[in-house]
Amino acid sequence: MFYIKLALNNLRKNQRAYLPFLISMIFLVVVTTMTQVIVNNPGMRTLPDSQTAMMMFNLGNIILLIFAVIFSIYTNSFLLKQRKKEIGLYNVLGLGKRELYILMFWENLFSFILVLVAGIISGIIFGRLGFLILKKMLGIGEAFEFTLALDGTVMVALFYALVFLLLFIINCLQISRTNPIQLLYGSKSGEKEPKSRWIMSIIGIICLAAGYIFAVKIQSPIEALTYFFVAIILVIIGTYSLFISGSITLLKQLKKRKSYYYQPNHFISVSNMIYRMKQNAAGLASICILSTMVIVTLTTTGSLYFGQQNMVDSRFTHDISVSSDLPIAEMEESALATAEEQGVSLENMQILEMSQQLSFVRQEDSSKFKLEDHLTVDVLPLISLMSFMTLDEYNRLAGKQEQLTDNEVIIFEESGDAPAKTISLQDQSFEIKEKVSEFVGLQKQNNLSDMFIVVLKDQTILDGLLDKWLTTPEQEAELRAPVYNMDFNIAASPAKRIAFADILEQSFAQQFEAGTYRMGSKDKYARDNRTFASGFLFLGAIFGVTFTLATALIIYYKQVSEGMDDQERFEILQKVGMSHRDVKKVIHKQVLMVFLFPLIIAVIHLAFAFRIICKLLIMFGLTNWHITLVVALVVVLIFAFLYFLVYQLTARSYYQIVERDHQ
Repeated sequence: MFYIKLALNNLRKNQRAYLPFLISMIFLVVVTTMTQVIVNNPGMRTLPDSQTAMMMFNLGNIILLIFAVIFSIYTNSFLLKQRKKEIGLYNVLGLGKRELYILMFWENLFSFILVLVAGIISGIIFGRLGFLILKKMLGIGEAFEFTLALDGTVMVALFYALVFLLLFIINCLQISRTNPIQLLYGSKSGEKEPKSRWIMSIIGIICLAAGYIFAVKIQSPIEALTYFFVAIILVIIGTYSLFISGSITLLKQLKKRKSYYYQPNHFISVSNMIYRMKQNAAGLASICILSTMVIVTLTTTGSLYFGQQNMVDSRFTHDISVSSDLPIAEMEESALATAEEQGVSLENMQILEMSQQLSFVRQEDSSKFKLEDHLTVDVLPLISLMSFMTLDEYNRLAGKQEQLTDNEVIIFEESGDAPAKTISLQDQSFEIKEKVSEFVGLQKQNNLSDMFIVVLKDQTILDGLLDKWLTTPEQEAELRAPVYNMDFNIAASPAKRIAFADILEQSFAQQFEAGTYRMGSKDKYARDNRTFASGFLFLGAIFGVTFTLATALIIYYKQVSEGMDDQERFEILQKVGMSHRDVKKVIHKQVLMVFLFPLIIAVIHLAFAFRIICKLLIMFGLTNWHITLVVALVVVLIFAFLYFLVYQLTARSYYQIVERDHQ
C-alpha cells in the first residue's frame, strides 16, 4: 500500500515531468486506435478498389506502430532524466534498488491504465470523426457505415501493454547501472565539451551532397523510384553528421575568432552551445528530420488529392477507351448496339490503327535507338516505347494532306523528347520532317518512359522494318499484328456512364476472348482514384499530425531540459555583472537560432527533394508539377506557422525556468 500511495503521489506532484509524457502516450494510443477502428471496419471492404485502400491503411498502421515504439522510448528517456534526482534522493533515504523497481512498477502501471483508458475512449471518438471525414472525402453513400470492432481495441491494449513493459525494463536497467550519487545529480549532468570531428563533418557534407545530387539529376520516374530511398538515407546520415559534428566544428572555429567570440552575446551563446552540443545537435537533427517528414508527406498526399482531375485527364481523352489486338469492327458494332439498348448516345467516336509498342533503348548518341527484347533494370531509364503508323492513317485522323518520302517520318511525342532532326532505329536512319504536339485521341503527358508515335510513309516500309526487327517466332507472334484503339464519349450522367461501362464490359467478356482487348472507363478510374487519393491524404494527415506533435514534444523536452541546465549558469552570469536585459537578449538569440535552423534545413531538404517528388508522382499519373509546387508552398507556410506557435509556447517554459527568480 505504501508503494501505491507513493506512486500516485509522484504522478500528482511531478506534473511538469509526467504531463508531457502522458499526453504524448495518450496521443499515440488515440492515433493507433483511430487507424485500428478504420482498418477493422467492415465497411472498408465495400469500397471501390478496397484491396488498395486496405493495403495502404495496413501499411500506415505498421509505420505508426513502429514510430510509437521509437517515440515512446525517446520521451521516456527525457522523463527518466528529469526524475533521476528524485529517484536518487529516495535511494539515499533508504529505498534500495529492489524497492525502486517496485515503485517504478506501480508508476508504470498507473500511467498505463490512465493512458489506455483515456487514449482508447478518445481514439474511438476521433475514430468516428475520422470515419465521417474519410466518408466525405471518398464521396460514397450510406452503405459505408461505422461499426466498432473489438478486435482493434484489444490489439491496441496488448500492444501498449508491451510498450509500457519495455519502458519499465529500460528504467530498471538504467537504475541498476547507476549509484545513488549519479542518480542524485543525473538530471544536471551535461555533455562534456566535445572535440571537433573534421572527418565526420566531411562525411556528413559528402552524404548530404550525394543525396542532393541524386535528387537533382534524376531524369525519369524509374530513376526516382530506384534512388529515392538511397537519397533519403544519405540525407538523414548527412543531416545528423552535420548537426552533431559539423555544428561543433563550426562553433569551435567561431571560438577561435577572438574578434567575434569575445563579445557578451556571442561569448555566452557559443560557449553554452559548445558545452552540450552533442545532445543538443542530436535533438535538433531529429526535429529537422521530423519536420522534413511532415512537409514531404503532406506535400505528396495533398498533391495526389488536389491533382485528381489532372491524373484523370492525363490518362483518358474520352469516356471509354478500348484497345484490341483484333480488328475493332465487331467491338464497334457491339458498343453501338449496347448503347441503343441502354438508351444512351455515343459521341466523338474515334478508331485508329498502329503497330504494337516496341521497346527501344536510347544510346549515348541521343538520336540512336536500339531494339531491346530482354530489358534489365539498369536500362529502364533509357527505354523509349514506340508505336508506328502509316501516313494514310495519320492524315485520316488529323484531317491533313501531309507528304513523306521513304526516309522521312513525323513524330508525336506522347511522353519525353524525341531527337531534333534525325532518328536512327536499329541502323535505319530517318529524317524528322515534323514533331507534332497534338494528336487526335492522344495527348502529350509525362510517363514512366519516353513514348513516341512514329508516322511512316506507307505500310510497305512498316512491314519491311518489322521483317528486320522481328527475328524470332515469339516476336513475330506477339508484335506483328497491329493494335486497334477505339475511343468515344457517352452523352449521359457520370452514374449512367459507369453503369454503361459495366454493361459493355460484360458484353465484351461474353463475345471476345480474354486478353485480346483492354477496356478503360474514365469515370470508373476517377472513382477508384478518388478512393486511393482520399485514403492517401487521410493517412498523410494522420502522419503529419503525429510527426508534428512528436516535433513539438521533442522541442518542449529540449527547452525544459536546457532550461534546467542553464538556470544556474545565468544566475552566476548575473552575479558577476551581466544585466537582466543582456541575459534576456542572449536567451532570445540562442533559442531563436536553435529553432530556426532545423526549419530552414527542412525547407532546403524539400527544395532539393521537389524534383524527385514530382517524378514519383508521375507514376501515379500526376503530370502537372505546378499543383505540387502550390501544395508544397501552402504546406510549408502552415507548418511554419504551427512551428512558430510551438516555439512561442515552449520558449515560455524555458524563460520561466531560467528566470524563475527574476520575474
